[in-house]
Amino acid sequence: MAQIGYGYGSEFQLMRFLGHHRHLLESEICKQTGIGEGQFNWLDFDFADRRKVISGDKELSGLLFLSKIPFLDKETIDVILKDYTSYKISNINTWQSWDAIFTLDETIYLVEAKAHVGEMVSTPQERISNNEILSFMKNNLSALPVSSEWLKSYYQLANRLATTAFLQNHLNPKGFSAKTLCIFFTNGFSKPILGNRNIIVNMANINDDASIADYEKAIKLEMETLGIREEKVSHLLTKPVFIEANPIINENLASF
Repeated sequence: MAQIGYGYGSEFQLMRFLGHHRHLLESEICKQTGIGEGQFNWLDFDFADRRKVISGDKELSGLLFLSKIPFLDKETIDVILKDYTSYKISNINTWQSWDAIFTLDETIYLVEAKAHVGEMVSTPQERISNNEILSFMKNNLSALPVSSEWLKSYYQLANRLATTAFLQNHLNPKGFSAKTLCIFFTNGFSKPILGNRNIIVNMANINDDASIADYEKAIKLEMETLGIREEKVSHLLTKPVFIEANPIINENLASF
């Protein structure tokens, strides 16, 4: 699990907006994705040992969260999990760590949050389950050009798309669905540097703050590298959501 940043980063910004600006966050999700307004049901995280994890919490992982979904019965969940584990992927129950998950209108939304473009890129690595993972992707994304490239720099998005498709294959016949939703925080990665009496005296990582244009360029490269077009995955991936992490950025911040 990623450690939460002290006053910066995607984990911090998402927790901040869920805790302090939830109505704004939900409103922007509906407005920017076209999702109809309704009752958001955000799933609680599990607890972690605070001696090991700064936040004292741990992200939802794999598909174990399905037991928290109010509209799914045990029989449906058991079938999904049995099929999921049949792929023999190493550590499949922790294969993904979700930044957040919510349900709305009997659709499960798997949330990925980013605070700078570098977070969109994965470090290519040799996984003992690469063959099983590639098989999982191809089986569930048969209409897309899945290749070994999907295990490299943009593995995370590829992984999310395949898992969303897997869930849709099981949920759609029952009238339910699943989608991946990416939230991109603009101006949300610069780190406050505290001086005496906890007054902010400087900002680190400020050059890593991203604008909407930065994200759009990175998203375009991501899709091109995977060889897919937006319209081909619109049933799996919502439109991106951009949230300004510093709405008063144009004001004089020296007074802080």
